[in-house]
Amino acid sequence: MARRRTTKKRVRRSRGISLIKAAESFAYASILTKGLFNTNPVNFVFGDADLSPSASWTPSGVQSGYMMDTSLGSSIGADAISLGDIVKDPAFAFNTMIGRGSANLANMAVQSLVVGVTTRAFTRILRRPIANINRNIMVPLLGRGVVRL
Repeated sequence: MARRRTTKKRVRRSRGISLIKAAESFAYASILTKGLFNTNPVNFVFGDADLSPSASWTPSGVQSGYMMDTSLGSSIGADAISLGDIVKDPAFAFNTMIGRGSANLANMAVQSLVVGVTTRAFTRILRRPIANINRNIMVPLLGRGVVRL
């Protein structure tokens, strides 16, 4: 006798946004932007493009006295790098980012580990209160739960 076809189960996708996962993602973005760009995610996107080398450019386009060092004395406005800085002078911005990334790698790794562990712990701790809020407040008012884990 021939085998019956099994029907595929539908994949259920959630329609809402998880506030805890959004906060975790913002924390990871903050760690990366602080470690690489020395700013927060909002200032990274909307910040001023004020990065420029401290030495002057020669007419041939080659910079005189160009320093590959990422210390504060080698650039003007390199305290915080924004998207505008990357678009304005990608080579200098990436050079600065590489220097900061290598200097802050261990610190960023530890911070990322702490964010992951604390998010997991808070998710377990807050599971019942969030379910209670959804069940007793959000579902009667809106017809579905809003806060997700």
